[in-house]
Amino acid sequence: MDWSVITVNIGVIFDATLMTIWISVSTIVLSLILAFPLAVMRDGRAAILRRIAAFFSWFMRATPALTLLFFTYFGLPQLGIYLDAVPAAIVGLTLSAAGYNMEYIRSGLRSVPANQYEAARALGMPPLMILRRIIVPQAIRTIMPPLTSNLTLVMKGSSLAGMVAVTELTGAGMALISETYKPIEILLVIGIIYLILNGILIRLQKWVEYRLSFKRLAAHDR
Repeated sequence: MDWSVITVNIGVIFDATLMTIWISVSTIVLSLILAFPLAVMRDGRAAILRRIAAFFSWFMRATPALTLLFFTYFGLPQLGIYLDAVPAAIVGLTLSAAGYNMEYIRSGLRSVPANQYEAARALGMPPLMILRRIIVPQAIRTIMPPLTSNLTLVMKGSSLAGMVAVTELTGAGMALISETYKPIEILLVIGIIYLILNGILIRLQKWVEYRLSFKRLAAHDR
């Protein structure tokens, strides 16, 4: 194998990796910010908000992520909304990921026994304080494993951004393959980079779970 193709194009691969990280981190953060209130709305008391959240979940999970990307990049300009390639990719991937994340968050919130809500209300705690101090700390242990699995899918799904003119890792790799005809070397390096990035996410999940378990044991000892 000829590894010189990697050394010669290391700058291109590095820049594409940074773009993949930027798109993935932006999508992860924004999808979580969007998913949490939607998960709360989904089981809230207001019927209209429940219907809106339910429709959002159904529509985003039923629609392919690539279709959402095409809509944000090619469709929105028809409505007078113009986004550059990278923001369009982030918006499309965020909408897709939020549909799944809200269901994971919702299931975690529902795993907390109802008497926890009732006891907090009886103490006169406002709804936001109940969520922040009572519900979320208990629910997050249930939420983390499936949520992290979806976040690794977001990381890998960032490769779809190449379909809307974003030079991310997979797109850059395909371009290099078409120029150099060295698919094995390039695909191996790309695969290793994805393994490292997703490995970091998995380690982060384990660290968060460890911290939560440590806090739970500390609270029990007190």
